[in-house]
Amino acid sequence: MVTILKERFRSFEDSKSVVVAELAVDVKTDLPVPDGISGRVLSQGTLAWEITTGELYGLGSDGKWVNQTTGDVYDPAGEE
Repeated sequence: MVTILKERFRSFEDSKSVVVAELAVDVKTDLPVPDGISGRVLSQGTLAWEITTGELYGLGSDGKWVNQTTGDVYDPAGEE
């Protein structure tokens, strides 16, 4: 499950809001692709907290999440 804790509007893209957000997810596999949240496109710099491990992830411009402690990359598009 993904919860938006905070978001900041940047612009519109194809009738969707482009935002930089702070998210909370239960597990890493809940991390969304950039357009995976209805009505929004997540921008580079979006952060996500994985509640089960306490790990913090940052969204890169390539749409992949990077663990901010280990540098490991997670691609949510590869899970679909």
